Amino acid sequence: MLDVFRRNSQGWLAKILMLFLGLSFMVWGIADVFRNIGSSNAAAEVGSVKFSQEDFRRAYSERIQQLGRQIGRGITPEQARAFGMDRQVLSEMLSEAALDQKVKSLGLNISDEALAREIEKSPQFAGPGGFSHEYFLMVLRSNGTTEAQYVASQRRDILRRELGQALLGYVNAPKVMADALRRYQSEERTIEFVTLKPSDAGALPAPTPEQLKAYYEENKALFRAPEYRKLQLIIMTPETVAATIDVPEAELRKIYESQKDRYGTPEKREVEQIVFDKPEDAAAAAAKLASGTSFEALAAERKLTAKDISLGTVSKREILDPAVANAAFSLPVNQVSAPVNGRFGTVLLLVKKIEPSSQQPFVAVIETIKKEALAERARREILDLHDKVEDERAGGASVPEAAAKLKLKFETIDAVDRSGRKPDGSKIDGLAGTADVLDHAFKAPVGTDNDTIELRNQSGYVWYDVVSVTPSRERTYDEVKEQVETRWKNEEAGKKLAALADGFRSKLDSGQTFAQAAPGLAVSRREKLTRGKTAEGFDAAMIGKIFSTPDGKPGTLEAPDGVNRIVYRVVSATVPIASFDAANADAALARGVQDDLLAEYIQTLQNELGVKVNEAMIRSVTGADRN
Repeated sequence: MLDVFRRNSQGWLAKILMLFLGLSFMVWGIADVFRNIGSSNAAAEVGSVKFSQEDFRRAYSERIQQLGRQIGRGITPEQARAFGMDRQVLSEMLSEAALDQKVKSLGLNISDEALAREIEKSPQFAGPGGFSHEYFLMVLRSNGTTEAQYVASQRRDILRRELGQALLGYVNAPKVMADALRRYQSEERTIEFVTLKPSDAGALPAPTPEQLKAYYEENKALFRAPEYRKLQLIIMTPETVAATIDVPEAELRKIYESQKDRYGTPEKREVEQIVFDKPEDAAAAAAKLASGTSFEALAAERKLTAKDISLGTVSKREILDPAVANAAFSLPVNQVSAPVNGRFGTVLLLVKKIEPSSQQPFVAVIETIKKEALAERARREILDLHDKVEDERAGGASVPEAAAKLKLKFETIDAVDRSGRKPDGSKIDGLAGTADVLDHAFKAPVGTDNDTIELRNQSGYVWYDVVSVTPSRERTYDEVKEQVETRWKNEEAGKKLAALADGFRSKLDSGQTFAQAAPGLAVSRREKLTRGKTAEGFDAAMIGKIFSTPDGKPGTLEAPDGVNRIVYRVVSATVPIASFDAANADAALARGVQDDLLAEYIQTLQNELGVKVNEAMIRSVTGADRN
């Protein structure tokens, strides 16, 4: 399916199918499962399902295009095979087909009504008023699919998910495994340390011009000017499009009136009910109430507790039975209803308390309504504008030409390097999807029509032209003289500090204290250091080295600045199980176990159904037969 539908199926089962199921064949050996069926008209079979050569070609081509969009360049057939994409795509097709057959054999299904509710929950099709069928169809058309195709795809995905939940929903990791992981992850360490700075290394002799020039010659690459590119861009996001839209107040008021329930608190009632299997029993009970028996006494006669008869404090829509809801919300407080014929029997109702509804005025929610209305309009207009820009670009229009014709804003970045910095060293600001844009722009030639960049996290697009390239070059010594001297001094100081740190560590290792080994240096302390988490002055790599040092032993570290050195000693290593977030850790481990079990289940299921592959057809699609 297309990108919008990939995003709509990013649940845990979909991710496992995309990753673990495909890889499971590689883990256990594809040759043991894929049997050549050169005489068959199908490219692959699993059980009663057959895939034609065109089925595989379509899925394989889509995957190659998807990867190409992600890395910003085309993928050759040789590269695709090297990545194992042919086997991964084939594995996923067979895995999904095997699951579908198991679903069918078990008689699993989902009603049209339930499926519709699931689709209506999708944020991709929602506006200020919730699900919009018109917008739903527009999105499908823009992605080249039909309503029937999408609904069928969602039905299969939901049923696979239900099967996976039934198989794995309550699988947990073995206790011994969870305990071992918990001990490893919850270990805490305390260290004492001193930080050695250039001033501790003593005075450095001033470098001679000859030394600096020699250092420059040996390290020219460190001082090169980076490649800069001039870019012209159209950046289209919901925010940029919304800024050009005006929603009249009259329309906002209309939205408010049609959705008043959203902007207020509905009336709630504390309701009690007694349910009777037979209408005549309910009528007899009503007669008892009329003669003076209390509702509580009647419940006690039927051996019902207060919990048994309470519906709680609920709104009208929270009562599932419409007849009961209508009766409960027409009663005065402390009055018992006449017998009500409900879905699950005949009931008598008592309203104990009424909480009146409240309504926020239009002026209090106008900004919320406007923001939602603009977001919906922007989503609709982006689809239309996207197609118009694509048409202009396909016709050979440059970014400025397309922007001028469609009255869109474009921006120019005169010079930027790969890291997003200008020649003066400042970072460019406000560029949506900076990393993706620069990654693509620094791979594109000047003056070519480039592929559109989709900003998935921002639901937008970027079109760009590379106007010119200023190549990377060697800066002259005179241009970088100050930088050369600074780096030379830092390196020389670092060498002296490294030697000094090694000497202090040796003394600590022999049993000396910090006061004895490094007199005059301030000793600091860090407590409750944990694996994988940074601490003030310590990055992840430094923390990792500390945890590889035995308890009570010293070590040395290079500070993140590359100059300072740290000499430390592990004071204690503890495992505070009681304070560890066991629930999250066990859940993560359980998911890993579930992934493995699901992969094995699919493997077993395919073995039972039988899997066959026409290798000649597959090789023909992937180009392997031309090698």
